[in-house]
Amino acid sequence: MKTTTIRMEDETLDRIDAMAKSLSRSRTWIINQAIERFLSYEEWFIREVNAGLEEMRDGDFASPEGIRAEFQKWGVNAD
Repeated sequence: MKTTTIRMEDETLDRIDAMAKSLSRSRTWIINQAIERFLSYEEWFIREVNAGLEEMRDGDFASPEGIRAEFQKWGVNAD
């Protein structure tokens, strides 16, 4: 594991410390969890956007009729 230094607002650090105290965890644990969750979400989002762009390039679009049918499954009028 490597060490790094970051600058953050006092208010953010206070929030981290409060969360650490309430969970009986260290400041480092809270920061690492927050970074891991952020990275996991952003990586997922980028994969999904790229998959959607690939579908678009392949011309894989939903038809208006298909969209209406999907909405109707849930009892929603899409018109």
